[in-house]
Amino acid sequence: MRAARLTILAVVVLARPIVAAEVGVTTLTFTKDSVTSGEPRVLETVLWYPAVPGTGIPDELGRRAARPRRGRRPLVVFSHGACGRPTEATYLTMELARRGFVVAAPPHPGNTQADFPECASVATTIDTAFNRVPDVRFIIDSLLAEAEDPSSPFARRLRPESVAIAGLSFGGFTTLLAAQQEPRLRAALSLVPGGTAVLGPDDITIPTMVIGAERDVVVTYAESERAYERLAGPRFLVKLLAANHLSVVDDCFDQNLGIDLCVPDDIGQDEAHRLVLRYALPFMKRYLANQKAAARKIRRPDPGVELTLEPTPPVDGSADATP
Repeated sequence: MRAARLTILAVVVLARPIVAAEVGVTTLTFTKDSVTSGEPRVLETVLWYPAVPGTGIPDELGRRAARPRRGRRPLVVFSHGACGRPTEATYLTMELARRGFVVAAPPHPGNTQADFPECASVATTIDTAFNRVPDVRFIIDSLLAEAEDPSSPFARRLRPESVAIAGLSFGGFTTLLAAQQEPRLRAALSLVPGGTAVLGPDDITIPTMVIGAERDVVVTYAESERAYERLAGPRFLVKLLAANHLSVVDDCFDQNLGIDLCVPDDIGQDEAHRLVLRYALPFMKRYLANQKAAARKIRRPDPGVELTLEPTPPVDGSADATP
């Protein structure tokens, strides 16, 4: 009888669905010098993380100032687009936190929504292009320091060997450039990137996923294809069918211009977000959290995308290995 009870209990436990963590959110401010002007760059960084249930204050971005759950977790730095904001893709950043990642989204001063219209100038574009990767590197430095500071809420909450970057549009370019320049990065997720012609000469060897939009009239889908060609490690290209450049942000309503930039014939935001998460989550689980079973989910096709991928190059060059 005791054995039967244990068997029944084991079946119940195994059948129980995995419940996603509550999302905590806070803002940490770090200040660094600009690499171009020497002026201070104030990085008011939004941080999402798995939270202790019931702690913190309910907020649209999560539970504000909730206690982080115990355990060291992978870190993902998110880079926003030109004239964008750290909270422009919360469907992605918050879902990553629900799945066990810590996500840090700094602003890139001068190139944020609050800087409109100067954020779109040629001078600002050039300046931010030089400062974005140093911003990312500084955030990694600062958060890993927090993880080693006993007085910080994030003490012993980060894995220093498990750091990735994600970004969209100009942030997608930042992601690719950082993947070339920052050796601590273990994976990269680039959404609708542009600027591939001005990347460094070295190919990107860390696992990288590029997600592009078929109807992108801002940077064009061809930029995503060119980015994929620069990948020399495990590489994945996801083409969102009938999607546009703004399909990968939370809302295609432009607050600066006060107009709706959604295209009626394109797929809806919810469907585009589902497709992004459909591939981005298993990618991060496989290559940042080292959950090898997630590789199977990456390879499964979906009617809403065209998927191109190449497995990890084998060490001996004799045969392909699985991702």
